[in-house]
Amino acid sequence: MTDSNPVFFLSYARTPGLQGADADQPVFSFFEELGEQVAGLTGVPAEQAGHVDRPGTASDGWLSKLTASSVLVPLYAPRYFTDPLCGRQWTAFKRRVGPDYGRAVVPVLWIPPTQGTTLPMAALDIPAHLPREGDDEEQHAHDRYAESGLYQLMEMEDDDQRAYRAVLGRLAQRITRAWEDTPPRTVSIERLTDRPGLVDAFAAQPSKPTLRITVVAPTAARLPPGRDAASYGSDTESWRPYRTARGTLTQQAFALARNLGFEPELVPLEKAYESITYDGSAREPVRPLAPSVLVVDAWILGDLRIAEQVQHIVQANRPWLAVMAVLAEDDPQTRRDEARLRSLLEWTLSRHRHLRDMPRTARGTAARGIPKADAFAWLFAELAKSCYLRYLESRVRRPTSD
Repeated sequence: MTDSNPVFFLSYARTPGLQGADADQPVFSFFEELGEQVAGLTGVPAEQAGHVDRPGTASDGWLSKLTASSVLVPLYAPRYFTDPLCGRQWTAFKRRVGPDYGRAVVPVLWIPPTQGTTLPMAALDIPAHLPREGDDEEQHAHDRYAESGLYQLMEMEDDDQRAYRAVLGRLAQRITRAWEDTPPRTVSIERLTDRPGLVDAFAAQPSKPTLRITVVAPTAARLPPGRDAASYGSDTESWRPYRTARGTLTQQAFALARNLGFEPELVPLEKAYESITYDGSAREPVRPLAPSVLVVDAWILGDLRIAEQVQHIVQANRPWLAVMAVLAEDDPQTRRDEARLRSLLEWTLSRHRHLRDMPRTARGTAARGIPKADAFAWLFAELAKSCYLRYLESRVRRPTSD
């Protein structure tokens, strides 16, 4: 690690006005103590453990540091979610890490939200509270933290100062784990600040409907037996099955979604699985989050765990979800193994209603294996529109009681 690669980036809402720097001094004190704790756990020098913007720094000077940081540490306070700079930093970090960015965000309850207020949509899926772990004293510290916030614990004496130290240590441990679990992903500043710009993640956005897209494919580091890495990269976003198409499949799907008037959202398989399926002993979700498209590389279905997850998703039979399987005919290996890959698709998607009963529909055609990029584009457009209409129907339909 170098001085340009901090473990964490501390994001906070600056206090406005001439006295802002003095008012924010507790933030900088906390940052120094947190950096020392993280340095002790990671073995990096304290001055390299984290980064926080100081008064007088350039307006966008934070961007290069955030690009190099592994963990985002936002200081939650009422003003944090109304500060456009904090919203832009959140957006930049999400692009920096990728769709599963939540695992690399370690929030700090600096000032808890007032009663009746809720977190913005961007932060809802990220746990803000510490788990009640440890002995009675540590659990008491966590309860005080959830009730009062870290800023108040920091300003108190005696017992509450011990509570502050206990919470500080636990936060440092969470940051260290997130740093260890988040693989490095080099993203240029140019990619972070592409044409849409760094929008405020917490601001009200134009009312484009969301389309959730989940790509289920191998990575270059985890290839199925007998598969070369030519179509893959460091993450599922890099998958490029159609040799004659420009860009990755994710880029194609995002462009198609935007042309249809949607705001695409890339959702990892694990997160999609949780929102689509449910345990038989639990209550079925009453309302879907958004229309969804699951794009599956037939090659990955040799992985039994992933194949079973896809089976369960299909078995849930959500009308607002479409499953698209890819069998690229311009890929020599896919042509060679086509019979085996089709068998994997048939076994995995055997409960797909349209594949079994209505194979000539767009849904049935998409589930059998899409051979060409232009066919993928046509089917994606048809299925995205139909999923959206079915999503709207499910939103207005009254839930039935058990």
